[in-house]
Amino acid sequence: MPKVKQISVGASYTKNLGNFQSLKVEATIVIELHDGDDPKDVYADGWEKVQEQVRIGLGKEQSK
Repeated sequence: MPKVKQISVGASYTKNLGNFQSLKVEATIVIELHDGDDPKDVYADGWEKVQEQVRIGLGKEQSK
């Protein structure tokens, strides 16, 4: 079985602004895996990061 070396995670959101206009916000991250990394955990972390960036792009920054 081939070894996974990178994981790419992306998310986008398109918001209808009316009058045939829309706003599209996208975020993508490419993560390099190191020995011992669990690809599922790395993907989950990347997914959280891109979702946060999309929220920021929509002006809905999450409070920490």
